[in-house]
Amino acid sequence: MKKQHTRTVPGLAGLLLTALFSHTLFAEDPLDLEHVLVTARLQPIAIGDVGSSVTVITGEEIEQKQVKYLSELLRDVPGFSVSQAGGAGSQTQVRVRGAEANQLLVLMDGVRANDPAASGEFQYQFALTSNIERIEIIRGPQSATWGSDAIAGVINIIRKKDVENQYLSGHVEAGSFSSFNASVDGGYSGEVFQITGGLSYLDTDGTNISRTGNEKDGAENTTGNIALEFDAGEDFKLRFSGQWIDATSEYDDFDNFDTGLPEDADRVTETKQNFLTGELGYAPRTKPWSGSFSVNRMDSDNDNFSDGMWTGSTASTTLDYRLRAGVALDEKQNHRLGFALEHENIDFSQRGEASIYGDPNQDQSYDVNSYAMEYIGKPTTALSWTASVRLDDYSDFDNATTWQLAASYQLSTALRLRSSVGTGSKAPTFTERYGYFEDYFIGNPDLKPESSQGWEIGFDTNWSENRYQLELAYFNQDLQDEIDGFVFDPDTYLFTAKNKDSDSTRKGIEAVLDARLGKAFTLIATYTYTDAKEENSLGQKVTEIRRPKHLASLTANYYFASNRGNLNLKVNYSGSQLDNFFSPITYVSERVHIDPYTVVNLAGSWKLTKSLDLTARATNLFDKEYEEILGFVRPGRGVFAGLKGRFDF
Repeated sequence: MKKQHTRTVPGLAGLLLTALFSHTLFAEDPLDLEHVLVTARLQPIAIGDVGSSVTVITGEEIEQKQVKYLSELLRDVPGFSVSQAGGAGSQTQVRVRGAEANQLLVLMDGVRANDPAASGEFQYQFALTSNIERIEIIRGPQSATWGSDAIAGVINIIRKKDVENQYLSGHVEAGSFSSFNASVDGGYSGEVFQITGGLSYLDTDGTNISRTGNEKDGAENTTGNIALEFDAGEDFKLRFSGQWIDATSEYDDFDNFDTGLPEDADRVTETKQNFLTGELGYAPRTKPWSGSFSVNRMDSDNDNFSDGMWTGSTASTTLDYRLRAGVALDEKQNHRLGFALEHENIDFSQRGEASIYGDPNQDQSYDVNSYAMEYIGKPTTALSWTASVRLDDYSDFDNATTWQLAASYQLSTALRLRSSVGTGSKAPTFTERYGYFEDYFIGNPDLKPESSQGWEIGFDTNWSENRYQLELAYFNQDLQDEIDGFVFDPDTYLFTAKNKDSDSTRKGIEAVLDARLGKAFTLIATYTYTDAKEENSLGQKVTEIRRPKHLASLTANYYFASNRGNLNLKVNYSGSQLDNFFSPITYVSERVHIDPYTVVNLAGSWKLTKSLDLTARATNLFDKEYEEILGFVRPGRGVFAGLKGRFDF
């Protein structure tokens, strides 16, 4: 096994000196903040200047749809395929443009939220939607800005922070599956500081997620967040924020003797997650540069239980120190340089009972120093382009260098062309490098990061005074050095992980139609075609599992009765897809089809008073029977009602 070693963090004096030149939201920027992305680049950039495909989900849209989990929102995003093993709180994976589930980076207010203790995936089953201001989604390789995990794109979940005075709001709801949901959030703004925060609770008995039996698999989730911001002088701001999650989810086991499918079993996972950040920003109003220095921490603890007995746990901590630097090269900020210096340390631990398969107890870690630079240019009012490059210098395996070029050209007020090309990287997971049970799976500490190269070209157009907007994009991406975690080792007769010699290819089309059919009625329709192929053991190109070729969504929202009432219709279609089935009878793995499905959700609200609303929603309105993962049944029709209030002081 390769010897572990660590690197020293850059000296504090050096960090603070570099921080003076880092660009953050605290800077005086002439861009309209409603049309600015803080996720697409090292520096904030106008949406119309971004060459990649972008989706922004607003807090208003979240309230209209009334969905409780982040994954339900992502079903409406082009290129996103969601696979959920049952109902609320059950394991959920998201694949974007045919990429793997751990190749999409998720941020919580800019803090890396992918869990190293969960194969580097973000745990969507624990992410609630309460107290969110907006969600920024950038598709395509973004590792030149964000490093590892950003092969398929980046999601940044931005909590409510900015308040003018003070307010308090809350929501309580109950309904099918013995479900109860409550949340409260509020904010206060003073002369030199402001504070915002929220607390939400969800509890449900759930439904039976296997095809047989009648045992229900429920979930419980408590999520809280808080943010404080201080004016520490004319040019300084200091911000602290935190979020914590305490969740429990029940699930079933597999019948490994007769059917090879899920069967009723008493299995429980208890998870705790914390996200913390502190940031100092310096933005002189009369200078072309600004600066920030932030410290960010994410930790998770996942405990598993079987029939009430503890069976094992995984835990991780990610600590990173981040500097962002930016300087305007001209007075109008049409030409800007950005820089980043980061140090990240990742710790992983695993606990369990030793058995005939080996001893699962282990502690591992590695660290990475990262250096990034970008240029944002706007030589004319119609043309903008960006160039980015990043080096991730890992302590324990090969380094990764990534880059991106992107451009946007406004041909007319009604037509914009855009394109981007770049590379991505994904660090190997701890399980891939060190295994779980040492006598069952052999880890491979010599793995190198996965890499990819992708490009896209698209156009955005509008007509009828911008009431109708159409976005169309073609994407193409190759994944190299993909890590195969099911490689048979003939020397030990066990399985191990290796980097593949062959490429996986992903290409397709995304389309979005946004129609404003009046002041009160809006309609958004999306369609995605994805062709994701990999090479099997026989050297044949085959379609990858859990990646439907056809995905579509329709969201219609209507305000009525002088905006007292609101109706929201949400329709999601998923075409036929493949999944793996391992027969316990023949001991042969085969690919089977999962049928296409269409699910309809309906939500509505009625304003009882100026401060109080009545809410109601129906999920899976037509009680469709369907699966997204072979053998795991999704919930039938659910009906819920509640009250929502907001009080400003």
